[in-house]
Amino acid sequence: MGEIMAIASGTWRRVLRMKVVYFLIACVWILIGSTLNYNILTLEHNRELMIDVSLALNTIAAILVVISITFEIPKELREGVASTLLTKPLGRTQYLIGKLVGTVITGAVICAIIAIGFFFIYKMSFDSKLAITMIQTHLMVILSLIPMASLGVLFSVFLSDTIAPIVTLVAVWLTFSTKALLHNVPVLYGGIVPNLDFFNLKAQAVYLGVIPWDYIGLLLVWSLVFGAFATALASLIFSQKDIK
Repeated sequence: MGEIMAIASGTWRRVLRMKVVYFLIACVWILIGSTLNYNILTLEHNRELMIDVSLALNTIAAILVVISITFEIPKELREGVASTLLTKPLGRTQYLIGKLVGTVITGAVICAIIAIGFFFIYKMSFDSKLAITMIQTHLMVILSLIPMASLGVLFSVFLSDTIAPIVTLVAVWLTFSTKALLHNVPVLYGGIVPNLDFFNLKAQAVYLGVIPWDYIGLLLVWSLVFGAFATALASLIFSQKDIK
């Protein structure tokens, strides 16, 4: 466990120490706050627009964090950093789990900071209480990091840092579009492709005002199960890979 957390801490420290990360978070807050200027254009629905924009930008931030790992793992394999790490009491599976955990923690911290900023902006803008669903929906964004990051780790072990980010981005888009794919081309989905459409309830729930905590608990369980499956598959592929 100590080896896994050592790899994970290296991942989140590298990202969270970058000043550009906080500059981009500040830009996100500015974009969220700017929705106040669209009250006429949106026919006094700028409150709903602010909620939608915050969720959309938080999801994009989560995806960008996931994409970052698809550059990091192939680069470490290519430059021999991973081989240096794996000569220590650290197995390949532990290495991948550490990268997964580090990516999820990094994304969770960034998404939480964005969410807290949104809550503050919303409170100051409309002087109204935060609905519990607003907290739940941003929590769902954080939970979606687990399956997305596991996909990033999976593609990173056998694709280059040029191809892995593109494939991961396409895979994330497809898995978030599972409902549409099932409706239009049902043969594309056979039960193995992850259904990230489970997390698409978040926007509607803000307006419906109902997200059972049991549902969020099931999302967490599903995310952990799929993450374990994808990481095990990545480890199997990784075990067959020659590391120079």
